[in-house]
Amino acid sequence: MLVTMGSKVLETEEIGKTWPQYVAVLSGPVGDLVGSILYPSIVDVLGRKKTILLIAVPQIASMTMIYFSFYSKILLYVARFVGGLSEAACFTILPLYIGENWPKSWIMHQDNALAHDALSAKRYLAARGTPVLEHAPYSPALAPCDFFLFPKIKSALKGTRFESMEEVAEPRVRGTLGSYFSMIMVLGILAVNIIGSYLDIHKAAIVFASLPVLFLLVFSQMPESPYYLIMKSRVADAEASLRKLRAKKNVDAELVSIKADVERQMSEPGRYRDLFEIDSNRKACVVMFSLRVIQQFSGVSAFSLYMQTLFEKSSKTLPKHVASSMIFALQGLVNFLATLIVDKVGRKILLTASCLGCCLTLFFEGAYFLVLDFTGLDVANMDYLPLIGVVVFIVVFTIGQGNVVNLMVTEMFSASVKAKASCLMNVLFAITMTLSTKFFQYTSDTVSMCVPFLAFGVCQLAGTVFCVTYVPETKGKTLEQIQQHLKGNKRSADANGAEKGR
Repeated sequence: MLVTMGSKVLETEEIGKTWPQYVAVLSGPVGDLVGSILYPSIVDVLGRKKTILLIAVPQIASMTMIYFSFYSKILLYVARFVGGLSEAACFTILPLYIGENWPKSWIMHQDNALAHDALSAKRYLAARGTPVLEHAPYSPALAPCDFFLFPKIKSALKGTRFESMEEVAEPRVRGTLGSYFSMIMVLGILAVNIIGSYLDIHKAAIVFASLPVLFLLVFSQMPESPYYLIMKSRVADAEASLRKLRAKKNVDAELVSIKADVERQMSEPGRYRDLFEIDSNRKACVVMFSLRVIQQFSGVSAFSLYMQTLFEKSSKTLPKHVASSMIFALQGLVNFLATLIVDKVGRKILLTASCLGCCLTLFFEGAYFLVLDFTGLDVANMDYLPLIGVVVFIVVFTIGQGNVVNLMVTEMFSASVKAKASCLMNVLFAITMTLSTKFFQYTSDTVSMCVPFLAFGVCQLAGTVFCVTYVPETKGKTLEQIQQHLKGNKRSADANGAEKGR
C-alpha cells in the first residue's frame, strides 16, 4: 500500500507498467518468500522471543528507506523487500509463540489410543500428590484441576482405569481464536490506507516507523516460550516464564506436561519429506496447497494492491482513496463477524459459499468491464457497479477464504510437521500472490480489465467444486480426530467429532 500513497516517486497509475516499477510492487512478496525460508532455521537457535523482537529491525529499516526514497527509487525497492522479511515472521513465528503459550485444554480418555500421553497423565497426577496405579479409578483430585474435562468423558472415567490424556485446543472455540489474526491484519491495512491517503509516502513512513519501536518496548517485557526454554534444558527459567504467563505461582502440573510434550516432539522430529511420504500429511498438503492457490487466484492480493487504480478507472463519483478505505473498513467488520460464526457454521460450508460467491461476483465485474471496453455503450451512469461488486466480493471472500484457509493450516497438519507445513504454505502464498498480481496487471494493461476478472471467476468456480468434493470438515473435531479422518478412519472421527460438537 505504501506505493500508492500519492508519492512523487511513483505515481499509482504507473505501477507495474515497466519492470523496475513492477519490482516496487512485488519486491515485498519476494522478501516474504525469503523470510519464510530463513526464519524457521533461526527460531530454535535464537529463541521465540528474540526472533520476534527481530521483526522490528526490518520494519524500522524499511520505513527508514522509504523516508529517504526521494534520493533514489532503488531504496523503495529494497524497502519493500526488507518489509517482506518482517511480514514472513508474522506468519511463521508469531503463530508458533502464541500456540506454545496459549493455555491448553485437556480431554481425558479411557482408551489407549495415545499411549505416549499416559506418561504425561501419570506425571501430572504425581505432581498433584495423587497416587497413580495401573488400574487406578477416576480420581476426585481431578475435579478442581486447571484442565477442562468434557462432562460425558468425565462421567465415563468413573470406575474405569485411567489410560491416557490428549492435549487439544478447545474445538468449540479454536476457529474463533484462530480468526483473530486475519482480522488484526486487515485493520493494519486499513490504517495504512487511511493515513496514506492524507500523507505522502515519506511522512507516512515516519508515522509507521513509530509502531515497531512501540512493539519493541512492549514485547520486550514478555517472557520467552517455556517450550523453547525446556528444549534448551533451562527448566528453572521455563518455570519462571510459565508463572509470568499464567499469573500464578503453582505451575508444576503444566510444567511436567510441557516437559513430556517437548521430550516426545524432540524424539520424533518432523521432516519435510514426511509431508509427502505419510498419507495423512500428503492429503493435508493437497487440500491446503490447493486452497492457497484458489485463495490467491481469486485476485484478492491484486485487488488490494491496485484498489485505488481500479476505482480510478471505473468510478468518477467517489474519490478513490475514500472508496478503498471503505472497502478495507468493511473487510475488518466482516472479519470480526467471521470470528463469531466460523465455529457454528463450519469450515467446509463457509469455504464453499465463499468460492461460489466470489465466482459470481467476479463474473459480474468481468461483464461490466467487457461492456465498458468493447461495446462502446455509455455506462457513465452505472460507474457505481464496480464498487458494489468489490463490496460483495470482499464480504464473501473474507467470511470464507480470507479466514478459514489460514485457520485450517493450524488444524490439518500433525504437530511434528506443522511448522514446516506453515513455512511451505507461506512460500506458496508469496509465489501465488506474485503470479496472480502480475497476471492482473499484465492482462488489464494489454487487453482489458475484464480478462483477469473472468479468469479469476473460472478459478473460483473450480474452487467451489474442489471444496464440495475434497475439503474435509474440521468443525467440532479435536486435532487428533482430524488426523484420524485424514488417515481414512472417517467413521470414528466423524462420530467423535459430532459428540464433541454437542
